[in-house]
Amino acid sequence: EIANNGFADGIANTYADDLIGIGPTLRMQTGSEGFNRMVETAWRTWAKEVKFRRKLWCMAHAKHGDGEGIGVLRQNRKLKHAVKLDLVLHETEQMATPYLPWGKEGYIDGIQFDQWGNPEFYDILRNHPGSSQGWSQASLKPEKVAAKFVLHWFKMKRPGQHRGVPECSSTLNLGAAGRRYREAVVSAAENIADFSLFLQTTMAPDELDPVAAMSTLAIQKRMMTALPQGYGAFQPKAEQPTSTYTEFNKSIIGEQARAKSMPLNKAMCDSSDYNYSSGRLDHSTYYGHLDIDREDCDDIALDPMFDVLFEFAVSRYG
Repeated sequence: EIANNGFADGIANTYADDLIGIGPTLRMQTGSEGFNRMVETAWRTWAKEVKFRRKLWCMAHAKHGDGEGIGVLRQNRKLKHAVKLDLVLHETEQMATPYLPWGKEGYIDGIQFDQWGNPEFYDILRNHPGSSQGWSQASLKPEKVAAKFVLHWFKMKRPGQHRGVPECSSTLNLGAAGRRYREAVVSAAENIADFSLFLQTTMAPDELDPVAAMSTLAIQKRMMTALPQGYGAFQPKAEQPTSTYTEFNKSIIGEQARAKSMPLNKAMCDSSDYNYSSGRLDHSTYYGHLDIDREDCDDIALDPMFDVLFEFAVSRYG
């Protein structure tokens, strides 16, 4: 739906834009001011080197459309930064266990858990299952990546949930309904436009000039055309309630955006029906939604990532 619906695509992009913005910043709060500035500087240069903001935006977008954002922290010796740690993104289909052991406790598709429910390792396929190499024997043997190196970001909506579900899944039927209504309105307009005039009569057949049903007469521009005896001409009017299309379209987009608590004017990029105060009021629930998702990002992605990064930096700098 995101790939074929401009509003669904815009909602996903706007959500990721607002959630990530220009990217996270680091604020160290130890007792040493010099140490704080040193670590913050090293963080900024590393984040710029690996294009961390760009990748975090992609993870947020995938969380919305695919259900989960997946990143793996890997060594990259080609980085110019002293800490050779990179963030490599994978599509959700690549976190999979092709031959999942049956009945093995704590093992689901893509993730192995310990007895306390903590992820121990993740199965990451080397190639996407839909690629030309996706079903080779080498690709079907997943790489087992330790959990500390995997950023698995998804919204947990029920107890025991370990994999993500697309956050826009509740609105999938709306795009199809909107397209059907739009095509019906366009078809009705085209049907009326295809017929310029109709001939109509109430006279008896034996009093009329012979005219075959559904036959056509050419209309010449700026010329008066004589009609057959006994017939009058009328132009059809479009009876399709096209005036309701705008309201129907707004209703569809509003419901699509409601899953993200996004106001209608933001989803449509159109505030022509709003005044300033109503626009601000509609945004309050949306900003609260973003705050919660940012805190999830801190807990699930940023803090675990920084732990690994700091460990690598200590080993590098001493």
